[in-house]
Amino acid sequence: MRSYRKETVKRPIWQTACAYARRALTLSCMAASAALGFRLHTGWAALVAIAGVPGKFQVVLRRRVELLPRGDSVPRFVYHKAAELPPPQAAELVRRAETASEESARTAVKEVLDHLHSLAVAVKAAGIPSGSRPVPSELSAVLRSHPMIHTAEGALFQRAVTSACQSHDLAVFSVREKEVWQNAASRWNLKEQELRQQVDGLRKSVGAPWGTDQKTAMAFALLALGEVTDAIPGRGVPAGK
Repeated sequence: MRSYRKETVKRPIWQTACAYARRALTLSCMAASAALGFRLHTGWAALVAIAGVPGKFQVVLRRRVELLPRGDSVPRFVYHKAAELPPPQAAELVRRAETASEESARTAVKEVLDHLHSLAVAVKAAGIPSGSRPVPSELSAVLRSHPMIHTAEGALFQRAVTSACQSHDLAVFSVREKEVWQNAASRWNLKEQELRQQVDGLRKSVGAPWGTDQKTAMAFALLALGEVTDAIPGRGVPAGK
């Protein structure tokens, strides 16, 4: 599996994150609390893992994760190929693609979590794009509509990644990609432009690649991390923390 360059989080930032969240001095303060974010493509995804707090967000890892096995056993554009087949063969192909994508996603997520665990980084949640419209349950209805074919292919990989993350007890948060920046900024009580500037500014420290894929994946990670962080300015601290 081809990987992007990886970055590790320095311990002082972890300690700052724990103090910022007013956590008790337990295992959570011995390790960075982190979240995964994904930007989905057909057959693969850009993944970014982050930790930290506003002004001190840290990119822990960047990686391209494959969501289908190598080779031609399952076509990337599976619904496009299914549309060319008789109904029984089309249904069988889609079933094989669903199984293959779920297995590939589980393998990829496990490798990421194992690596982060070796760095004492505790992943709590994941942010994953959601689709813009539901996919019909009847395969024939999908294959009759070219726009719906594209929607179904996106949903295939969204389901695979969601299932993989949930199988590791990660809390999963999803919004449409066009809404992720606004939602992530709201979670951290920041203006959207301010959050974008912080993410853009990380290029100096993390280097390339730091394009739309990585920044969008980070926005999803920020959304997820904001949901599971105990204390954020303006939100207050839950009782008992």
